[in-house]
Amino acid sequence: MTQPATRLMLDRRRFLSLATAGVGLAGIGALGVAGCSSQTSGASGSTEKFDYIKPTDPEIAAAEAARASSGSTVAYALAASMGTVDLGGRLVNTWTYGSGAVAPELRMSVGEKMVASVTNSLPSDTSIHWHGIRIRNDMDGVPPVTQEPIAAGSTFEYSFIAPDPGTHWYHSHSGLQADRGLFGALIVEDPEDASGADADAVLVLDDWVDGLGTTPDAVMSALNPNLHGGGHAGHGGASTPLPIGADEAAVAASLTSAGHGDSGVLGGMTQHIAYPLHLINGRPPNDPAVVEASPGTRLRLRIINAGAETPYRFAVAGHRLTIVAVDGFDVVPTETDAIVIGMAQRYDVMLTVASGAWPMVAAVEGRPGYASTVLRSLDAAPLADPDVGGNIPELGRELVLESALRPAEKVELATKAPDRDYQVDLLQAGDRYVWAMAGPDAGKLVMKQGERIRITMNNTSSMWHPMHTHGHTFAVPEYGGLRRDTVNVLPGSSLAIEFDADNPGEWMFHCHNAYHFEAGMTANLMYIR
Repeated sequence: MTQPATRLMLDRRRFLSLATAGVGLAGIGALGVAGCSSQTSGASGSTEKFDYIKPTDPEIAAAEAARASSGSTVAYALAASMGTVDLGGRLVNTWTYGSGAVAPELRMSVGEKMVASVTNSLPSDTSIHWHGIRIRNDMDGVPPVTQEPIAAGSTFEYSFIAPDPGTHWYHSHSGLQADRGLFGALIVEDPEDASGADADAVLVLDDWVDGLGTTPDAVMSALNPNLHGGGHAGHGGASTPLPIGADEAAVAASLTSAGHGDSGVLGGMTQHIAYPLHLINGRPPNDPAVVEASPGTRLRLRIINAGAETPYRFAVAGHRLTIVAVDGFDVVPTETDAIVIGMAQRYDVMLTVASGAWPMVAAVEGRPGYASTVLRSLDAAPLADPDVGGNIPELGRELVLESALRPAEKVELATKAPDRDYQVDLLQAGDRYVWAMAGPDAGKLVMKQGERIRITMNNTSSMWHPMHTHGHTFAVPEYGGLRRDTVNVLPGSSLAIEFDADNPGEWMFHCHNAYHFEAGMTANLMYIR
């Protein structure tokens, strides 16, 4: 049965329950911890009453009708199911949209309508979020905020126009399902692309744990047993909790007790989970999906970090990289040897293919581990051993961080005084694995159509956070107006983002460390009349 997009479960929205989350900190509620919920009687921490715009309201259809449309449609069918995938000779049972450890690559053009039919054959509810695209609110794929979950045995049809070109991706937004195999690349092609690329190739980076003696749910339970099946620490959106075996729990405990990563460029601690395997396009280093091109080809690499908890430092042996876009937005072309990519971020880089077979390495930033594949010119012999061990000189050479990038003139956000200026704190509840967005503004991020919104994120925790806005892209004033939809906020720092309220509805705003998100670091952006 197809579930209509108009059926919502807005009554399931609720605020963070500190008792359920196991905070154990008296008085943290006074900080105004954000809940993933709008209340018709007023936003959290406020007695003011607002007239909220809901995903079912006519403003949503009006915004979609106003989007420029090419009149053409692309259709895809995705089936979420349990299956066995081959990871370099190691067979693992996981959840997948096909037969691999990464979902099929989807492509469309700016202005086209996407119609994606999603059939759920999993033992749990599911959903799909179309990351980075400013689509209509009721198609954002976030239960229970924008839709009912897709129940087991049912089908849901997503339908939306893509107004933004660039490298994007799609993933489940139900529990920790995206830390299995429920994610893939979504490329929105730009008919006015002026990069000069002769060809492009997509590299989807991922940290993998599912089926390697444990599961993401077991890992979450090892980090905080009180959150197993809790769904964003009581904010709603949980998938059906699955039982955790003793062996799975033991492996998860070993992965979460292996120490924390450390990176100077990310401000210290980088992750809590020592992932046993890292993949590019669903393939491990010993069995790579080789990228082949003629020597001299101007190649555009579209790099997506689909990892749940791992930042990567990426480089290509024997080549300099020119960064041309981040999160779908063009930047002033910037040369470098290496880049650091936070979870959910995307980088488009250009290179000229040199004759030979060249390792492409995504090294775990801050701790051992790597994913790798090979770039091979058509006149070169294959590498006898494609697994180079994750150590190429380019990883230690020039590194350009996102703070040094600047937007291309055509994507700059016009200068405007903010109509609303909010402050939110990013924090951890003591030494517990409970994360939150707090402060007097955190639960009342309201806005009206046409307003300029400024949100300053104050990271009081000891860890960095890749912060992501749904339904909107933003400028980072401190980075010269760099445009993104996911930006890394370092520990002990404050960083502001600005955006125009031009897409009505209710939208999530959260950390894209999947485990921080599940443990409570989320709020909502809410439109009012």
